[in-house]
Amino acid sequence: MGVSSRITNDNEQCQLERQIRVCMIRSCHVEQEKDIKRGKKCVRTPKSPRGMRFALSGCSSSRIYKPKFCGVCTDGRCCTPHTTVTAEVEFHCPEGDAFRRKMMFIKTCSCHHNCPRDNDIFLITLRIH
Repeated sequence: MGVSSRITNDNEQCQLERQIRVCMIRSCHVEQEKDIKRGKKCVRTPKSPRGMRFALSGCSSSRIYKPKFCGVCTDGRCCTPHTTVTAEVEFHCPEGDAFRRKMMFIKTCSCHHNCPRDNDIFLITLRIH
């Protein structure tokens, strides 16, 4: 899990504001390169095959989700979210506490050369030939 922040004026007052949301760009437990078909260069938006609960600070989401993730590009480009939506996710903790966080859900991803190289999550999936 990570944190995404952006500056936007997409609100009723049309005022610039910082929006912060929890995000999960790609699953840590999936080797996506094996899913790339021969002759293809990327798997842009794989969907979770099974429902999953999100974990945050020792708490887990009350609902089960089937999120989409950003995949990999094998031709030197990086794969990042292109279209996203924000939804509130409720988390329940073992002690009985509950809280809500805005979370980014990926609709589509795209492969491109404008890679955020200062973020090591993208360096891991970047291949240089």
